[in-house]
Amino acid sequence: MSDQTIQSHAPRDAVPTWTDVQWDAVSSPHRTQLLSVIDGVGRATIKELSEWTGRTGPSLYPHLEILEKAQFLTVEFETKKGRPYRVYCAGPALKWRSTAHGSTDTGGRAIKLAVQLLNDVILRLRRWGKVREGIPIERGAHASAKLIAETTWLDEGQREELNRRVADLMAFVRQARAERRGARHTVTIYHFPDVTLRAVREHRQAKELGQA
Repeated sequence: MSDQTIQSHAPRDAVPTWTDVQWDAVSSPHRTQLLSVIDGVGRATIKELSEWTGRTGPSLYPHLEILEKAQFLTVEFETKKGRPYRVYCAGPALKWRSTAHGSTDTGGRAIKLAVQLLNDVILRLRRWGKVREGIPIERGAHASAKLIAETTWLDEGQREELNRRVADLMAFVRQARAERRGARHTVTIYHFPDVTLRAVREHRQAKELGQA
């Protein structure tokens, strides 16, 4: 769902860019959560989406309709026991670039989207933790999870090299998803320029002076 994770073999100019329709569609944390799930599993029924998100089917339909209109989803119909039912599949907009090359996100929409995605990860981590409540922690109990958070310094060349390595890792993750062996996992990779509170205050002061 981002330029960093989407790898396309088409020329950059040939890949469509999100419009206000796509940005409006991901402005809701409920829809961001649905999109994250469908982007991960590829296709899902309303029953599966309800189970994975913890929301009722009727409450999901309006959000799914908006995502479908924004081309984040496509709908296929399958028949089971003589009855047709909908299957929600990853749509073409998931492979589009969120912003045009060289443009700036003046509204901070990409940051807001990232915050929503991270909040969804927090909810999944809490759910995973609750499963373990009341269970004695044995050796290797947390071997199924791995979290690394580091602060570092990167020049432009190092940042590009890191992105290349992330792309290789995501290719491995997607191959594992295609094979669907073992238990389902959530993989989150995100790096961003660090900003101190002092820098935030100085930026706000400069902005206030400019508006005075």
